[in-house]
Amino acid sequence: MTEKTRNIASIAWLPILLAVIATMSWAGNITLSKMVNATIPPIGLAFWRWTVASLVLAPFVIRPMRRQWPLFKRHIKLVLLLALFGVAGYNTLVYIALENTLSTNVVILQSSSPLMILLVQFLLFRHTTTYRQALAICVSAIGVLLIITKGQLVTDFSLGNSEMIALFAILVWATYSVLVQKLPADLKGLPMLGYTVFIGNLMLLPFYLGESLLFETMPISKESIAISLYTGIFASGIAFFCWNAAVQRMGAATTGQFMHLIPVFGLIFSMLLLGEKLLQYHYLGIAFIVAGIVIANIKPAVKADSAPQNRY
Repeated sequence: MTEKTRNIASIAWLPILLAVIATMSWAGNITLSKMVNATIPPIGLAFWRWTVASLVLAPFVIRPMRRQWPLFKRHIKLVLLLALFGVAGYNTLVYIALENTLSTNVVILQSSSPLMILLVQFLLFRHTTTYRQALAICVSAIGVLLIITKGQLVTDFSLGNSEMIALFAILVWATYSVLVQKLPADLKGLPMLGYTVFIGNLMLLPFYLGESLLFETMPISKESIAISLYTGIFASGIAFFCWNAAVQRMGAATTGQFMHLIPVFGLIFSMLLLGEKLLQYHYLGIAFIVAGIVIANIKPAVKADSAPQNRY
């Protein structure tokens, strides 16, 4: 293999590595948050995560935010919703859910997010859902129900509160993912990231103060500082830059497939670091969710007579 060939191969592997780093960071966010939830309150963790992220991202986003200030003012309602759902809402709900459920349950439920996005697109904008997509949503929903009922879907149907909160968090994230597509192109990327992180963190502030005064104060300890730095730097800052770099090199559709690695890494981290084990209902739930994703991504066969003809 020549030097030029080796360089090309290394460049081809770079976006894959970047996407893997991002998904590992996000999976680690869930597992490590479960490790510390006995001593660190959920809203406090969310607030300090985004405070650290604001400081890390500020040097990169301030100038793009200033350039797009007039555009931001025209779309302020949409940006406020994105800050509420994507920053203040989603991760806070996940941290709350982790107080009384397994990290394993949360990361498995995460894998239903592509199908949840299809559902939100239909509910908000009446985007046409094909029969195949509808079937995929139904099949995946069975897997989700198996997990949130802990396998008692038929014999003793009951919904776990924490699992329902985790599922609602995924619905919130799906809504964010659909709404963000409505932003003008010039506001996407660094400007949108800066506005949503800063505004979302301000939205969390009154809830953080309320949690501190009425329930539990965020402790100042090595553990709290370490988890705040990890979630703020790796799960927010570095993961974002890695993910965006991968999208620029491989495209959104190809990079999006790497999101399915979050449950994979999450399960591995949960078993290695938390000692959690997969039970029978986990396997059944995974099977139905994966089947739904496969059904949704099946490409219809192109008939030979409908294929474009060679003009020459």
